[in-house]
Amino acid sequence: MKAFFLFLSVLTSLLGFIYYYSTFRLISGLSLNGPVVTLILFGIGALVLLVPLTYVMSRISKREKTQTFFAYVTFTNFGFFSILFTLVLLMDLLRLVDLGIITQYSQFLFSSLLRFGFPIDGVTEVKNFSLAFSTIALATALSSLGFYNAHVRLRYKRVKIPVKDLHPDLSEFKIVQISDVHIGSTIKEKFLRRVVSKINSQTPDVVVITGDLVDGPAATLKHHLKPLADIKSKYGTFYVTGNHEYYSGVLSWLPEIEKLRIHVLLNANQTLAVGNAKLLMAGVTDLTAGSMIKSHQTDPKRAMEGGESCDYKILLAHQPNSIYEANKVGFDLQISGHTHGGQFFPGNILIYFAQKFVSGLHRYKNTQIYVSRGTGYWGPPFRLGAPSEISVLELQPTE
Repeated sequence: MKAFFLFLSVLTSLLGFIYYYSTFRLISGLSLNGPVVTLILFGIGALVLLVPLTYVMSRISKREKTQTFFAYVTFTNFGFFSILFTLVLLMDLLRLVDLGIITQYSQFLFSSLLRFGFPIDGVTEVKNFSLAFSTIALATALSSLGFYNAHVRLRYKRVKIPVKDLHPDLSEFKIVQISDVHIGSTIKEKFLRRVVSKINSQTPDVVVITGDLVDGPAATLKHHLKPLADIKSKYGTFYVTGNHEYYSGVLSWLPEIEKLRIHVLLNANQTLAVGNAKLLMAGVTDLTAGSMIKSHQTDPKRAMEGGESCDYKILLAHQPNSIYEANKVGFDLQISGHTHGGQFFPGNILIYFAQKFVSGLHRYKNTQIYVSRGTGYWGPPFRLGAPSEISVLELQPTE
């Protein structure tokens, strides 16, 4: 409990800085003063305090709709101010580096706003006002687009996996992957039912779920996983844990997932007979699992045991960084998630400083790796510059 309150204090302080820094810079740029400034500052304070309130409500409230409401408001504001803060920093830079274009743009925008009747006659700093106004407008537009993308635009990402000397019976073998769904405070059964419908329309040979399926306790969220029982595939559905399962009581979740006729692979494997070919479906626990449950220490070598002679060997691993051990053991393909592709601006840029394999198909030595940008989202309900996906992977022979 002490660690939880420490985390909450640090998070609230950080967001408080981001919210208030952005607000003060924009108030200055817009030349606002008087009671309206006081009102804005009190409003921002309320938004900051919503952060700890939302976390507390998630622990004490048994009303799911109440939790969802607070989560949506808090995380949407979090996403908006993350984008706004980045744009404010850019605005400050543009103030310093002006090659004449910014001045011309500011004069054009200011005169246009006057023509449309905006009450800005008293503004004296035209460039500052125009930059601040544009920053707010752009942050609002980007946030709206990000919200739309996260809730409406769920697309297939079709990828052909070229395989040298592929067994003929494995040619065009179809794997449908979902990852990072994050069933929790804002993603529910309705979204998952839509996902399952899209999976089934692809008539997959096998379906894989590469971790971070859930984001909360099984006691209150398990009914939202019911649509997974309706997945249809030739050889079944396979699942591995992600880091968020371990934050959510993984030992309570695993039996619930198995009830849905899903094969849980905890450093284990199953051999699939595909015609005359043998395909190994193996899976490891999350890279960080061992620090929380010692018996769940990730172990690609153990996941391979008994499958060394298979014609093609696939490893499901939530984090892309499992690739280094996967390659040593001899897997042909690793399928991962975790990164979200950065999820939304500016995360879709910053993620490259933290991850070598962010999204898409890559090769590390003799092992290929496919990284999904994720099917759901975590935290802010935004997708911007890193669209969500249902991955459709197809094995293809190559010379």
